[in-house]
Amino acid sequence: MGLIITILIFGFIILIHEWGHYIVARKSGVFVEEFAIGMGTKLWSKEKNGTLYSIRLFPLGGYCKMKDEDSQSNDPDSFSNATMPKKFAIIFAGAFMNFVLALAIFIGIAFFSGSATTIIDSVSEGSPAMEAGIQPGDEIYKVNGKRVRSFEDLSFKISGINGSEAKPIEITVKRNDEKLTFDLTPKYDETMKRSIIGISPVLKNGLFAKDVDGIEKNTFFGTIRDGYFNMIFTIKITIVGVIELITGGIGIDQMMGPIGITPVIDSQYESAMEISIGATVLTMLNIMALLSANIGVFNLLPIPALDGGRIVFLAIEAIRGKPIPPEKEGMVHFVGFVLLMGFGIFIAFKDVINLF
Repeated sequence: MGLIITILIFGFIILIHEWGHYIVARKSGVFVEEFAIGMGTKLWSKEKNGTLYSIRLFPLGGYCKMKDEDSQSNDPDSFSNATMPKKFAIIFAGAFMNFVLALAIFIGIAFFSGSATTIIDSVSEGSPAMEAGIQPGDEIYKVNGKRVRSFEDLSFKISGINGSEAKPIEITVKRNDEKLTFDLTPKYDETMKRSIIGISPVLKNGLFAKDVDGIEKNTFFGTIRDGYFNMIFTIKITIVGVIELITGGIGIDQMMGPIGITPVIDSQYESAMEISIGATVLTMLNIMALLSANIGVFNLLPIPALDGGRIVFLAIEAIRGKPIPPEKEGMVHFVGFVLLMGFGIFIAFKDVINLF
């Protein structure tokens, strides 16, 4: 079941991403020659108004092929003849739609399941928070001088990306219209596998969720806010993860591709099904939102063949005042594509080895 769900999740994320390119290209007057979901051999195709719509064998990928994308042309409906703002909008639209999808899902989840706030409900006896003087009712405002917008963001700032940063931190709270600052050192919790300070948040129930005694329902705009900041937080930790990977803070052994993610999705599916179908749907949607935001960030990396690499060439064009010859740019992107495919095969091989 995990494999089917993985294919469906990635397939939908890719569909949304490529649709972003497609719809902005159409609105910009650029002709789309093919809109494909998947890579490799065609399984199904249909031509309409000159555009070929296809589903291909390998579901993990897709593309939106525009007229004269890699060659110079003066045709009014060619990509190469489009203005720079239109080119940027077309290229950026794919990742943008991934972020929109993640935002819509996070908001939807908040409507049905609620969220944790940054207001403290209780403080554990003998915890770093209690010893520092933090009290129930305090609202966490900043950690190390940086604004906290969600409980997930708070947990990340406390424990770090690997969950074990037990470094001294400075926490600013709001208490009775005052801002108070406390210095404390988190402690590592073996059960939770991360550093904690010993606080529990006030919970807000979802507007569409069943009433729960003692838990107040969130407001409409509060729900929108929570969904938005969940999306921003997911983008942030993805960027931090990429930086940590480049600088060596995270090993490549911690990376997973679709093959490695499949058993994780399967495990989450089985656990959620033991609760209810509703919990399963929300869990799978949460995974889709996380992956969509991750894919959006990944596509904007300044690597040839990715959307971010194409944006780099647009920036160079803006600085030079003239475009780089499309043939040369196309060759750079082709080399980047080959390297990315090689890296993808390496990750897939590693994932297969880990499965066994």
